[in-house]
Amino acid sequence: MQKLLLIAFVLLSVSLFAQKATAPNPLDKLNQLLSDSRYEEVIALAGELMPTASVAEIEVQNKKAEALIRLGKLDEADKLLSVLLARTNELKNSGKQQAVTQTNRGLLWLNQSRIDLAEEELQSALKKFDAEGLSRSLEKADALAHLGNVYRTAGKKAQAEEHLLHALTIRQEKLPADHELIAATYNDLGLVYIKIDIDKSLEYYTLALTMYEKLHGNQHPKIAIANTNLGYLNQLDKQFGDAVNYYNTALTIWEKIYTQPHPNKALVLMNLGQTYSSMGNSPIALEFYTKALTMYQTSLGEKHPDVAYVLNLIGNEKLAQHHYNEALNSYQRALIANLPSFNSEDTRINPTQFNFYNGTQLLYSLMYKAQALEARHLSKTLRVSDLQLALQTLQTCDSLIDRMRQLTTYETDKIALGAVANEIYADGVRVSYLLSEVSFLYRQRFRESCFYFAEKSKAAVLQAAISDANAKSFANIPAELLEEEKNLKSTLALVNQKLAQKPSAEEEKYLRETLFELNKLYQNFVTDLEKQFPEYFNLKFNTQAPGINQLQNLLDTQTAIISYFIDEKNARIYTFIIAAKKFEIKERQLPKEYDKYISGFRNSMFFSDPKTFLISAGNLSNILIPAGIPGHITNLVVLPTGRMSVIPFEALLHKPAKAATEFNKLPYLLQKFTIRYELSAGLLLQKSAKQKSNTITAARLMAPIVFPAKDNLSPLPGTEKEVTQIQNILKEKRITCEVLTSYKANETVVKSDDLQKFDLVHFATHGVVDEDNPDLSRIFLQNDSEAEDGNLFSGEIYNLHLNANLVTLSACQTGLGKISKGEGVIGLSRALVYAGAKNLVVSFWSVADESTSQLMTTFYSGLLNKRTSFSRALHDAKLEMISTEKYASPYYWAPFVLIGF
Repeated sequence: MQKLLLIAFVLLSVSLFAQKATAPNPLDKLNQLLSDSRYEEVIALAGELMPTASVAEIEVQNKKAEALIRLGKLDEADKLLSVLLARTNELKNSGKQQAVTQTNRGLLWLNQSRIDLAEEELQSALKKFDAEGLSRSLEKADALAHLGNVYRTAGKKAQAEEHLLHALTIRQEKLPADHELIAATYNDLGLVYIKIDIDKSLEYYTLALTMYEKLHGNQHPKIAIANTNLGYLNQLDKQFGDAVNYYNTALTIWEKIYTQPHPNKALVLMNLGQTYSSMGNSPIALEFYTKALTMYQTSLGEKHPDVAYVLNLIGNEKLAQHHYNEALNSYQRALIANLPSFNSEDTRINPTQFNFYNGTQLLYSLMYKAQALEARHLSKTLRVSDLQLALQTLQTCDSLIDRMRQLTTYETDKIALGAVANEIYADGVRVSYLLSEVSFLYRQRFRESCFYFAEKSKAAVLQAAISDANAKSFANIPAELLEEEKNLKSTLALVNQKLAQKPSAEEEKYLRETLFELNKLYQNFVTDLEKQFPEYFNLKFNTQAPGINQLQNLLDTQTAIISYFIDEKNARIYTFIIAAKKFEIKERQLPKEYDKYISGFRNSMFFSDPKTFLISAGNLSNILIPAGIPGHITNLVVLPTGRMSVIPFEALLHKPAKAATEFNKLPYLLQKFTIRYELSAGLLLQKSAKQKSNTITAARLMAPIVFPAKDNLSPLPGTEKEVTQIQNILKEKRITCEVLTSYKANETVVKSDDLQKFDLVHFATHGVVDEDNPDLSRIFLQNDSEAEDGNLFSGEIYNLHLNANLVTLSACQTGLGKISKGEGVIGLSRALVYAGAKNLVVSFWSVADESTSQLMTTFYSGLLNKRTSFSRALHDAKLEMISTEKYASPYYWAPFVLIGF
């Protein structure tokens, strides 16, 4: 993680009123001085001005408070703002002044790294601006910009982006295009995008720098800010010489402005240290870090997250030098700096409460500490106590991640947190496994800990979302409130989908404004629910990773769970085998060609290339199919991770095959096991809590056959035969069946409440997955009205109310999606699981509709005539395809997989 200009820009973000072409106003002069960073002059002028009206005095004193904050005189600003808040509470009709004072108060809390208080204060200010009819005012834009910086500091990039873009829109409405405040917002957005989209970040930084140079010349504080940010971009791009030049330019400017220690100077020193560290020059890096640390401590005090940040960096340098005790001491000091009530210098002690200044920074301190303990064990002491303390530290990390997820609102930000958490879970898996190998007495406990961390890395956000939905049903929330939520979520999904389609600049502006207001409404709605229904609040966070015993209790004697975890940094793969009477872990090196094997395996099936198939299938089978699966096991439940989530395990080989072997004679894993998949053990346990059933009493079959011209899709004439044959099978069993073809297979009917009546829903149609923009993944149907376009997007699927034991998508590529660290595949399957589908049949690639029709017909025939399980019916249908010469190639049968337990 890289620290950017957090303090510097917060201190320098300008809060100006629009200039009025009227008589000279003292506030105009104060605003101009603030714009020019002449803070001492602001304070002096505010002291000279003595407005007779109380409201005017509060406005003037707020300018003084702003200047004090930017100068770093936070105690003085705190006292002044406390007085002003008391004054505004006493005055009548002072709502605007109270909101402005709260805005500055929020800025103060941000500079004091009290993120929680800053968020609360600024949200209150925004509500007051709205209540006063100032929803499009520049004052409100200031509060929005500060709140955007609060969210950025907290690592909530999606919320930060939304608030800053809203502030930018207001400022662009009210101010000239080259105004200071617009440049300030560009700079803030550059900070937000720097870890998301480096090109967009550079674009915004360049805009800001160009405007600042035009407004202020080359020696202004804001030029220093721009140089610092451009230095970091070059550092990311490994242009270290250019980075050092930018940083030195910034430092020269700051030295002229601040002769005493100041956070702005400390930040540049720290960035220089990181640049030299990246260049491999540890001694010079440590020199800069030490200077930065001293300056931060002098200007901000011992307890501050920026102090913690530098101490983490110093610890990392010491760890790289194998000075383990020094590294641990540095990380412990970082913990102390980031926690108001934690002061233990004993590295054996970890915090038990999380009243942190900066949660992300705290997470890194704990992770680094655990890594140092593990390294000390492996390279020096071989003491089991080091590994035990490392594990305890990682368990503290795990609790902190859960807490941070609870405090995060947007799903995008939760998934981003999962990417950071994944490294911690990898450490947890590795350390637990090491302990299981050296601790005979507690081996089982550590093996279970190993599995616990592996499973925490899978579909955590989806599992929490399902838990939230279940909590609503158990908390007796009235139907009209649930309907209100459904409407809000549907509208949010529509707006997000429209934004993902790259609209025009004007339309994007409108959509982002709409999205901001909708998100605000939805957050308020959820907050009100939590207050009105305490049971809902308690239940929504009641998610736990399953234990081995819980999973074993679900398994019959013929079924085993095979779960995988990959530690990318150390190139290790862990395979967990769980049967009713067995729990075993296999650990091995992950070959560097692993990704190549995955690609070769998929491509060789899609293009029916036998030679490449045998090579890639053989290599992957050696990696993924563990020895030790009990001989009596005939059913596998696979919990994949990463890219293995998009390959069909059925087509792997259970023994080596000769090069010339024909497709219908290969020893596929399918011949030994029925295979089904689940997204995580937690979801498997969630589903098992509900009544399991393979029973089908009512079915809906949908086949549009032809598609709207706008979608440019080929017709699927074979799908009409497919649904007709399935209908005949269902009729033989006297199962209620609704068949919707052509224009009857439309989007409106799918979104109706009638969908809940069917325990089988079958879509015979086209589908597409957008791995770059999962919101644009969709199932194609007919459009029957102007309100519906016939594209059932992923976000719309989340809002369906399914109650189906089985949903089948005999459409192309519906099992694919964006692979996200810590969450897995984000695509149509995930959306359908959330919507309530207990089991899914999806496809990994496009297959001709004739062969698909045959497989589906055989599948349903076996399911209903033999009264067998979903997995056994699909297994038998695939074997029948293999037995034919025409469809023996894995291209035809392998892509269709069953997700569910």
